[in-house]
Amino acid sequence: MPEKRYILTATDMSDWAKYAEHKGAELTKRLENAEMLLVNVQEQSGFDFYAMLMASQVLTQDIIRKEAEKALEEAARQLSEKEGITVTPVVRSGKVPNEIQALLEEKKAVLLVIGAHGQGYHFMPVIGNIPAKLIQGSPCPVLIIRQEDLRPYKKVLIPIDFSEVSINQILQSMPFLPEDAEIILMSVCESPSASRLRYANISVEILEGYRRKVKQEAQEKINQLIEALDSPMNLKSHVQIGIPHQAILEYIKKNGIDLLVVGKHPRNRLEEYLVGSTVHYAINEAECDVMITTPA
Repeated sequence: MPEKRYILTATDMSDWAKYAEHKGAELTKRLENAEMLLVNVQEQSGFDFYAMLMASQVLTQDIIRKEAEKALEEAARQLSEKEGITVTPVVRSGKVPNEIQALLEEKKAVLLVIGAHGQGYHFMPVIGNIPAKLIQGSPCPVLIIRQEDLRPYKKVLIPIDFSEVSINQILQSMPFLPEDAEIILMSVCESPSASRLRYANISVEILEGYRRKVKQEAQEKINQLIEALDSPMNLKSHVQIGIPHQAILEYIKKNGIDLLVVGKHPRNRLEEYLVGSTVHYAINEAECDVMITTPA
């Protein structure tokens, strides 16, 4: 019998977390021999706040935990009945990132699903106050839910640069995608701007010839990649000249993309913030769900 596969969905019982719960259940149903872990982490600061708010000595950590367990069990029961899957509620106490990452490693989870809570360059749009290190340190792909529309994904964009990270993006995301989904492999080719080249006495004709050559080479690489993947999925290609994060975000808006899949490079958090990577732009600005795959 195949090894059990776990999808971990983190929830704080908010509206955005509800969207994540339903998407996590849908994806669990899609996988063979899969089980969903519905996880709520209670932080110590949360216990103290509620106790102060209620101004009651009776309200203890134990009571709050039992209430959380009751609510989580009910949510798990409803999801299980609706989707016909196994949903196990898990309540833990401690620091949210630490507890979630420990559970991911303990269960060898195949996916972490979390809900978005807003956006901004220094604010990661993830459930509660989970910091960027959860995404950076997750041993499995992370799916951030930004849409209220919970229908199966129909149009998926996977920007690639033909590196090992790009191959991982494709292979790690495919098990979670419907067979009829349109998957666009996108290559954004950067080239010197016309204004810069004019200072170097390079003509527009030469620049355009260079751009055509770069696009042609990228198109050939994508065609070879699609052929090598030999997948029954509906794989398409798109190549354009531009600045990667800008081109990706514009394509999402113009083409009704449901899901963006980006690959996480093996950098530390400080480097990610300093370079303003495509991953961070995608997390903060993409108007669709975002899946972040792992380097290996």
